[in-house]
Amino acid sequence: MSANVWFEEVNTGLIDEILKSVKVTNSLGAKVPIGEEAVIVRKPEEDFKLEVFPCVSIYNKSYYHDTVRYDPIPVKLGLDLAKKNIEMEEPAVPFNLLYQIDFWSRYQTDMDCMTRTWLIKHFRQFNLDVIDDGGVKRSCNCMQKGQVMKSDLVLNKERLFHSIVNLEIWVELDDETRYNMPVVVTHDVNAKQKGEDDNDSQVD
Repeated sequence: MSANVWFEEVNTGLIDEILKSVKVTNSLGAKVPIGEEAVIVRKPEEDFKLEVFPCVSIYNKSYYHDTVRYDPIPVKLGLDLAKKNIEMEEPAVPFNLLYQIDFWSRYQTDMDCMTRTWLIKHFRQFNLDVIDDGGVKRSCNCMQKGQVMKSDLVLNKERLFHSIVNLEIWVELDDETRYNMPVVVTHDVNAKQKGEDDNDSQVD
């Protein structure tokens, strides 16, 4: 069974985390979770259009292999003495995904509420719950990179508030490739020293 955590798994995890954390103010002045329709995964091959406000968008900017976390030594899983072999597994390959989280709103009050409710638990480092492609629940280390950036603009003659958070997310590619290797389980040791013989123990 594979245990990969890649873009789809991280996107799903981020959507869930945003839905649990980010709140906006409704017409009655109460703080309520942002709706599912207001969380968007941006795709490079598609035109990005904002249709719901306030909203949050997710975008993968880049990724790279993490040489520091990579251990090329295969993992020992078990030893079969009867068959004289050892079960090994290829090591997982770590990558760091660089994500951009964008907060969009037409009103400053909505922007203040969204960023405040997100940053209160995600201001530096947090664990992101994901489910790998084998169906197993895992946790990814996430770190905020740099400061929150503002990039307000005018859209259709209307001011649009825009704040940007950059994240670095640790993931691993792991197909759980396993194989057996022969191993020596017993060996004879000849403890007799060179020149030593039973007949050498004679008394004059």
